[in-house]
Amino acid sequence: MFTLMALLGPLAGISAYLWLAKSPQWVPAIMLFAAGDMHYSVFQDIAPQPKLNKHWAPSLGALLGFMLGIVGHRLTVV
Repeated sequence: MFTLMALLGPLAGISAYLWLAKSPQWVPAIMLFAAGDMHYSVFQDIAPQPKLNKHWAPSLGALLGFMLGIVGHRLTVV
């Protein structure tokens, strides 16, 4: 099963190369979405787990900080 799952990465890369070559504006949007998702997942696992009723709040706060940094970077670098 894991061997088959390892083949999904190159298969996804080849299919994205073939399908997204004609529309390059989608590639940065997909990469930004994936970076935000990875940031949320890593922060959720690494950050100390305080006893909160809304346990997703620290991870979502980190993701909003990431988004604010990206927007600030885009506004300052023209």
